[in-house]
Amino acid sequence: MLRPVKKTRLYEDVVAQIQRLVRTKKLSPGEKLPSERELAVTLGIGRPSVREALRTLDSMGLIEVRSGQGAFLRNLSLDPYLASIRESLAFLLDVREEALLELWEVRQGLEEQIARLAARNREARDLERLRGLTREMERGLGAPEEVVRSGMAFHRALCGAARNAVLLTVWEAIAGLVEKSQRRIVGVPGQPREAFAKHEALLAAVEAGDPEGAGRAMREHMEAEGELLRKALASARRNGHGGRSAPERKEGRTRRRAAKAV
Repeated sequence: MLRPVKKTRLYEDVVAQIQRLVRTKKLSPGEKLPSERELAVTLGIGRPSVREALRTLDSMGLIEVRSGQGAFLRNLSLDPYLASIRESLAFLLDVREEALLELWEVRQGLEEQIARLAARNREARDLERLRGLTREMERGLGAPEEVVRSGMAFHRALCGAARNAVLLTVWEAIAGLVEKSQRRIVGVPGQPREAFAKHEALLAAVEAGDPEGAGRAMREHMEAEGELLRKALASARRNGHGGRSAPERKEGRTRRRAAKAV
């Protein structure tokens, strides 16, 4: 279990030991850690180092320190980490619009792999869901907000059909920002109908169980979106406000003021 630590970077050694116990499943979610005093005696270090280690573990989301009760291992979830990633990327996009293109570059490879895996691993219920969302997109072609909503739902369902938890986690982390990029291009004349056609082609390849065809259809879809996004951002720079709607600009100002106050 626990062992005395080296006399350098004491709290980091404690953190590493606790992490190892979690990885090897010698500590379970909800389990209470030894008290501060017990840890100090077992590890052969001072209580200040133990306290610093517990603070670090708490900030990492690994443990929960309850007043008067002690420290407990959390029911581990990726949600806090995903929220942190989303907030960091959202702030980056507020101060540097070009990051939307960098996000699109990440999406290219990510979405192609999702499409290939979905064509290989999809089940009947996945196809039913994807068909339904494609029909919703067609019905909503005259309403940009509906096209964005059904398009995002389609990509989320496709990611679920890939049967890869890591890909789904990464996709969910950037989903809000993907939606933001979609809102930049959905108002371009003809874009909703073109997006619908790309989704139809993608669905056909997934239905056929054709991984290469699905990857190719997604690549064409992403390339078309990238071209529209570049044009939208160039137009926004000429207009001088980043192409954001009034609510988006207000939200960005609020976030920047909050960051300066920290």
